[in-house]
Amino acid sequence: MLSIRNPLAVLLTCCLIVGPALAQSTAPSAVVAPVCLDAPADVDARRSLFVTELDVVQQAVSLEDVLAKLASDSGIPGLGPDELWQQWWDTQNTAPGLALGPNCDDAVDSQGNATINGFPIQCPRNEGTEINVDPFTPGNASFYEPIALVNRLDLAPVDGANCGEYRIIFARHSGATNSSQRNLVIFEAVLPNPSPDCGLEGCRAIAGFWERLSTIDDPLRRARALRTFYLEGFPSRGIEPVIQASHFGPGSGQIRTNQFMNGPEPQNWQLREFKLARLCQTDHGPCHLQFVPVTVKGNPFGELFGSNSSDPRATRFKRHYLTQVENLAIEDVNQFFAAVPDRFNAGQSSSQGIENDYSVHLAQSPRFERALDRRLRRLGISLTPEHLARRSTAISCAGCHQLSNNAPNNQLGGRIVWPASLGFVHVSEQQTQSIDGDEHFLISPALENVFIPHREAAFERYLDGLPCSECQSIALEADAPLASIVVPLASDDRSTLDRVSDQVRALDAERKAGLSDETLGGVRLVH
Repeated sequence: MLSIRNPLAVLLTCCLIVGPALAQSTAPSAVVAPVCLDAPADVDARRSLFVTELDVVQQAVSLEDVLAKLASDSGIPGLGPDELWQQWWDTQNTAPGLALGPNCDDAVDSQGNATINGFPIQCPRNEGTEINVDPFTPGNASFYEPIALVNRLDLAPVDGANCGEYRIIFARHSGATNSSQRNLVIFEAVLPNPSPDCGLEGCRAIAGFWERLSTIDDPLRRARALRTFYLEGFPSRGIEPVIQASHFGPGSGQIRTNQFMNGPEPQNWQLREFKLARLCQTDHGPCHLQFVPVTVKGNPFGELFGSNSSDPRATRFKRHYLTQVENLAIEDVNQFFAAVPDRFNAGQSSSQGIENDYSVHLAQSPRFERALDRRLRRLGISLTPEHLARRSTAISCAGCHQLSNNAPNNQLGGRIVWPASLGFVHVSEQQTQSIDGDEHFLISPALENVFIPHREAAFERYLDGLPCSECQSIALEADAPLASIVVPLASDDRSTLDRVSDQVRALDAERKAGLSDETLGGVRLVH
């Protein structure tokens, strides 16, 4: 049996018959099995993993394409990309706003401060004025241009529960020349396994699509292929389009933002996270498709590390954190991690100030430091509690984008030196680079030298491990709808709106319960 994944490797491919007793015996009872030897996979990472070539990304998918597809998926009559955009950014304004959905002050603490998950957030934000702009017309300062298409098959669970994430990054055009008007959004869709009975092998057609991009020299052909993959999928193979409302809903992917716009409110650099939800007043409607602010995953609220917090979760967090010492001590920049139950996650990740600088908060809790030190010594780990806190900052959104770039925050102990971002982003709308004569948006040293090589190795290991023959399985039915969340009271009832984020997060956690933490790329689900 001959199986050739890459036609260019024909001359390097052979099929052998081997068996445990083949060298000594040719008896009929000898056990034999086919083994297929393909040429080792060798992809071009800038074509098959992290695509930033201007002639490709700018022709493949637009923000209007994305929002129009999501609006269409909702099945809600009359909903279009403009209203969806306005509802999204009205979440950054105080109530009543446009009365299209949640506002940032729907939930407040006993002091009247706006919160998500009971932790304070900045409210309102300057980005709330985006409700008044046209983000879809090229040439406008407010135009959001695509700057990267990203293959994250390395995030696929090893049990094949899904096929990882596929992302699109958009940047506000004003940020290319005005550093005070930067705003970026990233759609991170989890793509279902088209052949779930085959486990992780069921993702081979998706992996094969990305692998073949390395062999296509014409950027317009690659752009057309990626447009099909993102907006249409491949129904004959059971592969759903990446851009589908259910792929950003509870139990699936997310949308994240990187915000730094000036205006009447303080210009604080923050990263935030959203889920797409179909909210209905009853089982029979009416329904609304909405971007719902949720917690930023992997970002515990900073004060939980200290001793001055009055939040009852602080003690429980410290007990949990003690169980993460071994995970944080892993001596691999791509592998160390700390599991963070969502009850401890904040609603914003701040790259300015001390909110996400966990070592500062830890220094205010000597008792907790001593407990961590005892744990480290008991395990024989030659790190300090401060090293652990700094590692936690590094794997938060704020740390990865800025806080851990320079001393003292990159002093993480052991052999770990955190690689640098571009000061604000990991792919820049402000700078380009030439690769083999083609213009690409610039990526960070962290991506180029650390994160992408790790993802490439995981991707190529997956390709090399595929068996000769393709697993046969009944494909999933494509175009699965976004499940509805019933919000029984009227949409102008404040007691309803302040529960929306909690409901979405609870459903997300319920649907992800039991999902394997081990992925093709390891156990850390960030970056």
